[in-house]
Amino acid sequence: MQKHGAMLSALWILLLHVSPLGSTKFSLFKSPMGSPEDGDIRLAGAETHSQGRVEVYLHGEWGTVCHNGWDLPDAQVVCRQLHFKGAVSAVAGGTFGEGSGQIWLDQTKCVGTENSLSNCSYNGWGIRDCTHKQDAGVICVAGTSENYVDHSLELSEDLGQLFDSEEGCDFLIHGQTYTGLGRYDGEMVNTTVCAHRMILSRFPGFKASTDVDQISINLTQTCRPHLPSLIRYVYTRRLEVTMTTAECFHQLASHFGMRRLMEDAGRLFTKLLPEDPSFLTQVSFYEYSVGAGDRVLQENCLQYMAWNFQKLSTSKAWSSVSAELLQALLSRSDLVVPGETFVLAALEDWVSQVNRTTSEEQQAALLARVRFPMIPAKELFEVRFTSALYSAHQTLYQEKLLKGFEAHSLPFGTLKNSSTFQRNDQDYQPRIYTGPPWSVRVNQSVETVRRRINNQYNHRGGYGGSYPQYYNTPMPRTSQTQSTPVHIGALFTDKMVNWQLNLFNKQSDCSNSGVRCDSLPAARMRMSTSNFQYQGSIRYSNRLLLSCQGRFIFHIMDFKGTFAYVPTGENLTYPCTDEEYIYHFVVRPEYI
Repeated sequence: MQKHGAMLSALWILLLHVSPLGSTKFSLFKSPMGSPEDGDIRLAGAETHSQGRVEVYLHGEWGTVCHNGWDLPDAQVVCRQLHFKGAVSAVAGGTFGEGSGQIWLDQTKCVGTENSLSNCSYNGWGIRDCTHKQDAGVICVAGTSENYVDHSLELSEDLGQLFDSEEGCDFLIHGQTYTGLGRYDGEMVNTTVCAHRMILSRFPGFKASTDVDQISINLTQTCRPHLPSLIRYVYTRRLEVTMTTAECFHQLASHFGMRRLMEDAGRLFTKLLPEDPSFLTQVSFYEYSVGAGDRVLQENCLQYMAWNFQKLSTSKAWSSVSAELLQALLSRSDLVVPGETFVLAALEDWVSQVNRTTSEEQQAALLARVRFPMIPAKELFEVRFTSALYSAHQTLYQEKLLKGFEAHSLPFGTLKNSSTFQRNDQDYQPRIYTGPPWSVRVNQSVETVRRRINNQYNHRGGYGGSYPQYYNTPMPRTSQTQSTPVHIGALFTDKMVNWQLNLFNKQSDCSNSGVRCDSLPAARMRMSTSNFQYQGSIRYSNRLLLSCQGRFIFHIMDFKGTFAYVPTGENLTYPCTDEEYIYHFVVRPEYI
């Protein structure tokens, strides 16, 4: 019996699940005596035993792991715990199907050396902000070995020490900066890094595989001190990137042909954009992206500044915004502003600050981007008396004002039949207007949304004190009504449409309202006006805006039908670490 028990203690238990279609799905977990214990893991939902959805066992129930923060070190721990030779990749949610029951872990952060997944950092058992659509998975190296030893993570540290010691280095990189206005009227400051030709040869930009034993690169005074850190990354594949160093590392990575670092640094730009309320960094990143030809970074910067245009126009950076950048912003329909009158006022303020450096032609090109038909009729009437630029651009203003008054006084069908009408004219398209009556603001605590009321976790339920205690904290459901004009045009001033607005935090909120929510939190924006008379001429492209404590807009969603589902973690456009989101429900009527 002892021998039989010893054999059982070494067994891998392989459970075969046959789907209704007849395909075999594997579920693999390691157990000493044939039954799972708290902290055991298994892979499920795949056709081979070396990959699948990660599931964790706790208190008699298997649950899944959310993919927020899920990365290769986490996969390494999972595969090692299951005695595979290593991890091939960490897989995003949904790849191996949706699990059921509990989601035990979220925001898992492993170093990669832990013996089990439960030894890693995570929010706490059962504390999560996702649904089973985000169930994480792994792909492990096929084949298991009880004698497998993995010290690969130590290699990075050893190579870092080799770089620091300069022992045996045989290749010099000179970073040069000229302190004068020209090459010969100032002093040259040099930073030299001694590295190893064999390690650098991975990247052709260093030319380490040629006959030369040194290279020189001209750097700005700001970037030159960061050259050693960039070279050290070649050894360790680790690099700390901050708001002040991101541009330098992106530039150096591009110069040396380090494509992966360049792409990752570009992604970090996106995360760093909200960190500077002065907008000096965002403007600098944009100008750099134009010079570097990085269109992805360029769009990320433009999008952030468009979403936060109101903050930008009152920031320290406003006067440093170029005419080209401002024109790119004014061309966008995702510009978030209280109203179109605000756009005109901000442009006039910009012109007054940079009047010496902008020509009348540039001013006219920018004024042409203002959507006068979207200015309310009363405010449109006052423009000629209040605008500081009217006298300098009287002809342009008269043309734009006439266009605006025509849009307010004539049916859109009549405008479309005009010989001067252009189908792609953006002047008749709204931006994202957050002023009344088009927007409703709702505050919602993220921590409140994340809490689940679950009596099985109550500290009196018998689970003991080894796990976090949960209390029955109510989770409010926000429900409001809003009335707006059918359209911004003066013809619709007294014609109203009613909206029902809901913010759902729990599935019970959804079911109590007679709807099904695919994920949480969820927002619903539904027209409650019956017999809407303008189906063939007006449509609504409504938006849900997420603001980080009112400091900046970090995510915008369309309503698909009547629903918008709030993403989490890496799925957010820009990071918001605050515990309070502000939701803006925005009505956007458009002519068809």
